[in-house]
Amino acid sequence: MLKTNLKKSIAKLMLAGVTSTLLFSSCSNQSAEEKTIADHETLIVSTHGKVMNINLEQNKIQWQFQSKYNPEGNRNLFSLSDSLLVQPFESGELIAFNLNTGKILWQEHILGGGGGNEDAVATADGQLDTAFVNSKKPLFMTQPLIADNSVYISSTNQPQSSDVPALYNFNKKTGEKMWVENLPTVFNLFKPVLHNDFVFVNSAVYLNMYSKDEGTNTSYGVFDGADELPNAEKSQFVNPIYVQMQSDGKKLYVGDENGKFYALHFDSKNSLPVSDITDPNNTFAKNPKLFDWVFEDASISSIQEDGNTYIYDNYILACVNQKDKTQPAIIAIDKSNGKLKWKTELKGIEEWRLVGDKITATDGGLIYLLNTDGKIVSTIKTEKQFAPISNIEIDKNEDLIYATEQGIVKYDVKTKKFAVLLKQTFKKEYHDYFQVKYLNKK
Repeated sequence: MLKTNLKKSIAKLMLAGVTSTLLFSSCSNQSAEEKTIADHETLIVSTHGKVMNINLEQNKIQWQFQSKYNPEGNRNLFSLSDSLLVQPFESGELIAFNLNTGKILWQEHILGGGGGNEDAVATADGQLDTAFVNSKKPLFMTQPLIADNSVYISSTNQPQSSDVPALYNFNKKTGEKMWVENLPTVFNLFKPVLHNDFVFVNSAVYLNMYSKDEGTNTSYGVFDGADELPNAEKSQFVNPIYVQMQSDGKKLYVGDENGKFYALHFDSKNSLPVSDITDPNNTFAKNPKLFDWVFEDASISSIQEDGNTYIYDNYILACVNQKDKTQPAIIAIDKSNGKLKWKTELKGIEEWRLVGDKITATDGGLIYLLNTDGKIVSTIKTEKQFAPISNIEIDKNEDLIYATEQGIVKYDVKTKKFAVLLKQTFKKEYHDYFQVKYLNKK
């Protein structure tokens, strides 16, 4: 099964957010963020507004939480840091759990006001009215960035609403709202990126930069508009940059929906090499000198729908759709020069991840295991009862672990046998991000 162009998907997702609201109103390497402290071998599961900690030593649910506002689906991903698990919800909830105990350490609930006031409709017992919350969805469709003592997250909202999308900075320990800055569009669908003490957000065709402590929207040297040039557009990319950005501390890597990638090299003041905010031609669309390199491949039609990217060693990994073939491919781009290092075609990709030094992928029937040189190590055929509906993780024994409709399954790579670790009814739906994450005991 080939996933669709992300541009079409974005429109469907936003429309679906409105549709589901109406329906339910009426009826390289492991980042510092991923260094976690688990008390036991663990699988974290997030689906349909539910977060679960599964104890893999006893094959039981250690704890679980269900958001009452999101049982129909939740298109958000959690992030981990130390013993902290931060999960956003389309309802605007942002909850920080102790990942071992399930204790809620803090929780916030945005309602679309951005940096301004927020109105709410409450029930007689003082709780937020469910129909009111549903009418606001989606308010988050992203993944939080946990960096230092902060949790950064960008919000969205229905395009036709009067709500205001924004970038939020919450205190990691207390959940205190440190600052809020409004964003240029509602299409804030990816985790912010920290680069040289600044937080970057890709919002449709715009790339915005904010000081990490104060939240000041700062120029990095491109044309930002001028009163004397009212018809000149502010700097923007030609196509929406609906791809997860990456930073290696030296360069910022940005991709667009057509599978084109750009490397940006900032100086010590976090400005680009051609710094002129008064020149209307000094924009990403008009001035190629702003880029250290540009990657473009004529055989690529678009980025794969989830927009995932990773940095591993000297490569940027991405998944793309191809112009003249039905098969998608995983590609590796040399981040030093923007050249294609390898491309591996698969029959289909519904989920894919970089897990340690391996790449896992599935089309919902087959499971693929790849080395980071692009070579396919294994292609595993699954029967229906073992068909994956989540991403594929790798445990401490190099076995594969994932979710099916019947529960949590392990595939032993040596014996080539499947085993059900925990029976649990799950379902795969388009309007839900099914995320699992394996954690070894500390």
